[in-house]
Amino acid sequence: MKLPITRLLAYVLIGGAVASALGVAYTQVILPSSSLTTPKVTWTTSPLAISFAATDGSGSATDTFSCSPSAGAVSLRTVSNSPGIIALTTVPINFSNCGASLLQVTVIATCQVAASQCRGSYSGLVQVRQPTNYRNLPANLQVSIVVG
Repeated sequence: MKLPITRLLAYVLIGGAVASALGVAYTQVILPSSSLTTPKVTWTTSPLAISFAATDGSGSATDTFSCSPSAGAVSLRTVSNSPGIIALTTVPINFSNCGASLLQVTVIATCQVAASQCRGSYSGLVQVRQPTNYRNLPANLQVSIVVG
């Protein structure tokens, strides 16, 4: 006669193995990316103003930023509130290390339509991304664009 516990032993062992695997995955993947020491970006000029004549087709402005604590390699992502009319780009796009030293970036706004259709006020932002952790770092650079 078998004891009832021996019938359930296989299920208990499999359940324990699955729970252990989930615990290891959580501590290796989820926990590090939700760390309380998320670096913060500090911009020198925020919001950044870009103003240019529609007939020029584009305009730019330069800003600097730093990260505290150090964030390692970062990349920049731009967002325009009217991407079909105004495109935003940065030069450079990537930095090998973002730390206490100031990093210089030029933000370029370019008309995507004819000059007569480009006139107006627009906004955008520059996000600093940490590719190794798949996350944006706080805080974004707000960009104000006036095309005359």
